[in-house]
Amino acid sequence: MNRTSAAALGLFVLLSEVAVAATKAPAPARIAPGTYRQIDTVTKQPLELGNQIVIIAGKGGRLGFSVNAVRQSDMNQGFVVGLLPAQPPLTWSRTVSSGNCRLTFEALPKGLKLTQDASFGDCGFGYGVSASGTYALVAEKPLKP
Repeated sequence: MNRTSAAALGLFVLLSEVAVAATKAPAPARIAPGTYRQIDTVTKQPLELGNQIVIIAGKGGRLGFSVNAVRQSDMNQGFVVGLLPAQPPLTWSRTVSSGNCRLTFEALPKGLKLTQDASFGDCGFGYGVSASGTYALVAEKPLKP
């Protein structure tokens, strides 16, 4: 192989690697363990009195969650806990006499979006309380012994 052919081959390999790197999609956002607070969609700041979600890591890639949903107008609230599947779609549901519930969690950069399927049930929250919203991962102060 002469020098011109070797240079052309090297340039081809380099350009191919750049093209492959440019076409690779970024890794999808993942829901990280932590505390999430509902945010104001205009200011993007956590609501002072708003919904809160706590996510913990479980075995096999599953995530445990708790949702405390609060209605802003009068502070009525509801609470639900569960386990999410290891792979998307991250949907949890239950059918019980105290209130059917279907929640879908969607990962966002530094946060998550939670959708409560109101047509399926009120999750036992009642009183017009909804968990639906956009949430930001917030830093928590360490617990003191």
